[in-house]
Formats: sequence, structure tokens, C-alpha cells
Amino acid sequence: MIKSDSESRRSKMTRRLMKDALMELMENRALASISITELCGRADVNRSTFYSYYSDLLQLLKEIEDDIIGQLPEAKPIEDCADLDKQLIEEFTLFFGYVRKHARDFFILLQSGDTKFRERLIGTIMSRFRRESAEAVDLLMSRWSYIYCLNGTFGMMRDWISQDFPMSDREFAELVLLMGFRASGFPKCSDRR
Repeated sequence: MIKSDSESRRSKMTRRLMKDALMELMENRALASISITELCGRADVNRSTFYSYYSDLLQLLKEIEDDIIGQLPEAKPIEDCADLDKQLIEEFTLFFGYVRKHARDFFILLQSGDTKFRERLIGTIMSRFRRESAEAVDLLMSRWSYIYCLNGTFGMMRDWISQDFPMSDREFAELVLLMGFRASGFPKCSDRR
């Protein structure tokens, strides 16, 4: 049976209502203290409707994370190592523009201890922006340097959001490149081919 456009729109709207309700509740509370009944009341849907889409709140939360991570700007290949910083700033600026557009969601997901969002975001960024080294020692050091830089960046990003963006996306990108990535020596041009 083919779903009609109105069924598809209704389904998308129902999912959106439940996602919005969960994010509203997670602004001030841990996921473990939120019940499905409470979520359904906030979203104005029946429990049976919730269970027709999700088995539990973790599955709903994962779909929220998937939506955000799935729309991250793609990294472009390095065209010229001489302009590496310029290219990185452009990519970081796009990324931070995306963060600004979804500021509330990023802030909630990064501060919540109930989510694997930070780890998933690190994995996604590393897979898009970093090239594996052939040597195990270099691989481990490269990985740890990226993780170190990204965790510092996420901490700065949360503060940048909470202070209502006191810098432009580009200024913030330049600061992140200078403080995080350049201070630790990463990324290098050879890491991005």
C-alpha cells in the first residue's frame, strides 16, 4: 500500500512533534527522568502513536542525533597545501554556521550525559576531516590529537552558544583553528588527502 502525501506529511509532523517535545524536556532534565507518558503529553500524541514509531526514548533521541549529524556540511578535499589554513577556516565557518542554525539542539545534546552525541560527532568529523596514517604510532597520536582538539572545540562551542554568539562564525572558526588545531599541530596537509 502506497502512503498518500497527507499520511507522509502527518507522519513527519508527528515525528517532529515528538522530537521537539523531547528536546524541550531535555533542556532542563536528564533523559532518565523523562517518561514516555510525559513526552506524549508534551507532544500531544497518544502512547500508542509513540510506540508505532519508536520502541523507547533512546531510539527517538538517536533519530534526533542522526538528523543533525546527517546534515553536517561535507568537508572538501584540500586543493592547495599553501592555502590550508584558508581552506580550513572556510570549512570551519560552514560548520559553525550549521551549529548556529541548530544552536539549541547542539547545546542540549552536548551538555546531556544521556547521549552519545559527542562521541558520534567526533567520529563523523574525524572520518570527514582526517586521513589515517600508515604507522600505528602516528595513527594513535593523530587520533588523540584530533580527539583532544574536538573536545576542546565542543567546550568552546557550548560557551559560544550560551553567550549568544559573541563572535561571528568566521571569527570563531579562526579562533578554533588557532587555539585548538594549530596549537596541537593538527590537521596537517598530509592528514587531509
